[in-house]
Amino acid sequence: MKLVKGLLLTLGLFILFMALCVAGFLGFVTVSKFKPLPVSNLQIVKSSIASQKDVNDTFNLLSWNIGYAGLGKEMDFFYEGGTMVRPTEAQCTGYLQHILQSIRNVDSADFVFLQEVDAYSHRTYKIDEVSQVEDAMPGYHSVFAKNYDVPFVPVPLREPMGRVEAGQMTLSKIVPDSAIRYALQGSYSWPKRLFLLDRCFIHTQFTLPSGKTLSLINLHNSAFSDAAEARQMELDKIKKLITELYAKGQYVIVGGDWNQNPPQFNASLIKDGNKAYAFEHVPETFKPDGWNWAVDQSKATNRNVNEAYLKGRTSTTIIDFFLASPNVKVVSVNTIANGFENSDHQPVVLKVKLK
Repeated sequence: MKLVKGLLLTLGLFILFMALCVAGFLGFVTVSKFKPLPVSNLQIVKSSIASQKDVNDTFNLLSWNIGYAGLGKEMDFFYEGGTMVRPTEAQCTGYLQHILQSIRNVDSADFVFLQEVDAYSHRTYKIDEVSQVEDAMPGYHSVFAKNYDVPFVPVPLREPMGRVEAGQMTLSKIVPDSAIRYALQGSYSWPKRLFLLDRCFIHTQFTLPSGKTLSLINLHNSAFSDAAEARQMELDKIKKLITELYAKGQYVIVGGDWNQNPPQFNASLIKDGNKAYAFEHVPETFKPDGWNWAVDQSKATNRNVNEAYLKGRTSTTIIDFFLASPNVKVVSVNTIANGFENSDHQPVVLKVKLK
């Protein structure tokens, strides 16, 4: 009997100890969690070699979710049905170098939107991808906005993701007048929200030779099927801002990873040999009157990471595209098909002419 009581006491003390450890860990993460302001100014890192140049009335913009150089074609991801947490260090380094070279190859891009750029994360071996992008693009000025800063992500238990610090970047061949981070409200409850992204979008403004203002919005909206409420709140906030900017006479372009299909998306139009599928669309009501979507309907921009990529088998779709204000003419939009070699997204290039 004494032995049983002793075992029960030991078990009870162990359970109490584990509960205190969990409570202490959640308390630590709660206190140390990134707590961005609703609106904050971003540091503009100016290129030391680029000379000031005027924006012509016709220019190109590239957008690419680079998947933190951790989701190349060999990878799947545990959070979306796969088993893998991170690539090998050699794979990660190789993905990043090929991504940087691919961006440099589009030398006609006057502006570049990047999403999922790691600053200091266990999943990418603490490589400072932000600095590497800046070093690889010496002719561009840059801004970086954090949207993921967690001291330790404890899942999966067998191989935790650990420290994560990442965000979005906007690069430009001319110096922005301003760069602002707008926080987006999440819909997850505590404690789950402690370990997920603090979504945002980057708003950069540029003065044109005409004296008018060009506003660029680099977005990365909420993912996953249980974030529909958050996506709607994000769209409402973005629509309010872009409508106000256009009402002031500005040129406005919105682009990035929407984590939704464009309105009236038709998977059968994708003719690149991939297994295309449709899911949640951006509502038709989001687009203000007279604005224009810019989507390359013929090629997928994103693939499912429930498995390593295999053309014709892995599911793909379009979630990376642009929206332009009525005073911006969409000349062309083209997805660069690279076989998802180094990211689970493919880059999209937009060419526009200001009216």
